[in-house]
Formats: sequence, structure tokens, C-alpha cells
Amino acid sequence: MEILKIENLTKVYGKGENEVRALDNVSFSIEKGEFVAIIGPSGSGKSTLLHILGGVDRPTSGKVFMDGQDVYEQNEEQLAIFRRRYVGLIYQFYNLIPVLNVVENMTLPVLMDGRKVDNARLSELINILGLDKRLKNLPNQLSGGQQQ
Repeated sequence: MEILKIENLTKVYGKGENEVRALDNVSFSIEKGEFVAIIGPSGSGKSTLLHILGGVDRPTSGKVFMDGQDVYEQNEEQLAIFRRRYVGLIYQFYNLIPVLNVVENMTLPVLMDGRKVDNARLSELINILGLDKRLKNLPNQLSGGQQQ
């Protein structure tokens, strides 16, 4: 079952002599259960591709389908919900809110989506991540690995 399909994806920044073609007619698909690595040298478009797949940036042209749905046919509100519910991006820099503790940072996306926190699932994740003794810690009190 195809879970992700990219068709003729192009992303251009700037115009004229300042134009940078970050992605040029990229097409591929990924089947459910496949593991995929995106590799390439600095400046080859890896982050741009991930931002477009995650709904953080829009393509100049081309299509992105997830589970058969064209991601960019959604309005801004639908796209925001899509990002919160279906996309998990882990950046090299951490997107944690510095004044929120571990539990608050972990539950913020769920609460922003107007949903109720599943405390059993939260406890399970905390134990899997080994953060059970760090629940009240702020991000600057955690190691880099704990922040990720």
C-alpha cells in the first residue's frame, strides 16, 4: 500500500539571477512499512524536501499525496491539523518551549489540537524515553538526547 507519493515536485526560491532551484522535478513513492533515508551533500535539498513533506513549506509545483490525499489541496487550517496529527519532524535544533517542563512540552501539540491527553499513552512514552525522573525539568536541564 502506497503511503506517500511525490509527483514532479519543484521548489524555487528567489527570482532571476538570485533564483535557487532547491528541488527540480522530484518524483518517488513509499510503501507502508518501508524505511527510507534521504541522503546527499549540504545544499542538495534534503531539508527543503522534508519541509514540504511535513507541510511546513509549499512546493512551487508538483504534488504530495499522503494516504492518497493531496496535502496541498487543504486550506491553512486543515494543513495545520495535518501537521499536528500526521507529521513528526525532529530538527537538528530542538523545538521545545523553554519555559515548559517535559510533560508540558510533550502534551502541548495534543492540547493545541483541542484533544484530551491520553495519560496511559503519555506514561508509556515517558517510560520508553527514560524521562520518568525528569518530568518537571525544563529543556535547558536536559541533555541533547533527552531533548530530542
